[in-house]
Amino acid sequence: MDLFQAIVLGLLQGITEWLPISSQGNVIIAGIKLFGLEAEQAFSYSVFLHLGTVLAALIYFRKDIKEIIEMKNKNLMQFLIIAVLSTAITAIPVYLLIKQFAVNSMYLTLLIGLMLIVTGFLQWKKKSEKEVKENSKNAFLLGLGQGFSVIPGVSRSGITTTVLLFEGFTPEKAFKLSFLLSIPSVLIAEIGFGVMEGIKFEMNLLLSILIAFVVGFFSIKYLIEFSKKVNFSYFCFIIGIFYIIISFL
Repeated sequence: MDLFQAIVLGLLQGITEWLPISSQGNVIIAGIKLFGLEAEQAFSYSVFLHLGTVLAALIYFRKDIKEIIEMKNKNLMQFLIIAVLSTAITAIPVYLLIKQFAVNSMYLTLLIGLMLIVTGFLQWKKKSEKEVKENSKNAFLLGLGQGFSVIPGVSRSGITTTVLLFEGFTPEKAFKLSFLLSIPSVLIAEIGFGVMEGIKFEMNLLLSILIAFVVGFFSIKYLIEFSKKVNFSYFCFIIGIFYIIISFL
């Protein structure tokens, strides 16, 4: 990764992380199609760049996290623990399966395009006006859903907010729970990926993570609010179809 690639991929991660259009999928496509990276290399970069945006989320949600740590909100803590644990049920086998695609640029690009279209359909159902409490059942379902987001092109925020909306949560609560869940989930995933694949932090990758953090920190508030108001289904359909087309080029 050279300096220009580090800047572009960091910017892309910092912005798209808060939108339900799969930041990982878009970073991988940019790496492969714009910069000629190998599929495995682009996939690895897309995983590590999440470190920047998860740090931004840690700061943004610091009050909620402090309450959880101080045991002031035991129900939310239990909810997040169940969701994180149940994520592994789907995430581990799905990850081992999609690794087969990560060695071929065409297959990986095609997969991302198809999964973005799936993400678009998942987001078709929006808006709930109920006030639902967190419980073990919706935490378990949330975790199962999140596990599928290891597939490049499946938006983590898109699939998790969709599960919560189907369970009856309001959009505001769904987005908040989704991004709170992302913090422990991404940190655990980063550790697991680092152990399995080996951590190779070069200087430009660290710079890219820093850029993702800075851009993510300053954009999180506005883009989450924007995401609540806009149905991203059509964006996912258009981007997905475009990626399917360029996968054959």
